[in-house]
Amino acid sequence: MTVPTTVTLEDRKMFVARWMRAPLEVASVTPSGAELCRSMAAAAGAGPGRRVVELGPGTGPITAALLAAGTRPEDLLLIERDHAFAGRLETGFPKTVVARADARYLGRVARAHGFEGCDAVVSGLPLIAMPLAAQTRIVSGAFSVLAPRGVFVQFTYGPFAPLNPELARRLRLTGRRRSWIVRNLPPASVWVYRRAY
Repeated sequence: MTVPTTVTLEDRKMFVARWMRAPLEVASVTPSGAELCRSMAAAAGAGPGRRVVELGPGTGPITAALLAAGTRPEDLLLIERDHAFAGRLETGFPKTVVARADARYLGRVARAHGFEGCDAVVSGLPLIAMPLAAQTRIVSGAFSVLAPRGVFVQFTYGPFAPLNPELARRLRLTGRRRSWIVRNLPPASVWVYRRAY
């Protein structure tokens, strides 16, 4: 399967337009760079037989990296609440499962589409900028549908962990920075969270 891995001018224009409309929701004026996307896919263990839920895929650069790593389209659930982005995903990745929904309802949406017990939840959402209540709903929802050894993968542009430390303690999660992508614009870190056993 050939998967487009470059970001088109149309994608960039759409991203800027959506960012101008809602800067706190989109959080960046450009889609994630190729190296960051590959790092996210690797952190999720993307590959044949791995079932992945992606939160806030936007125009789909991380989606493309997950598919390029071998994840089958039918094993990929994309949860996107922005209707313009969701339409772009449905057109660009027609065999994936696209849910036009808010990530705060992740548990319900994933179960409705048969993704309970998935291997990874990959997030492009600006979690660190969200109120703690929203962070809690999203991350709790992710771990409610992840398999016991499943991972939650999140990138952040800041120097600190992308989840509130108190939330990680409360949910009994361990997190570590897996990679630092200096060439991304802006530079980004990829973090992986697991249940603490």
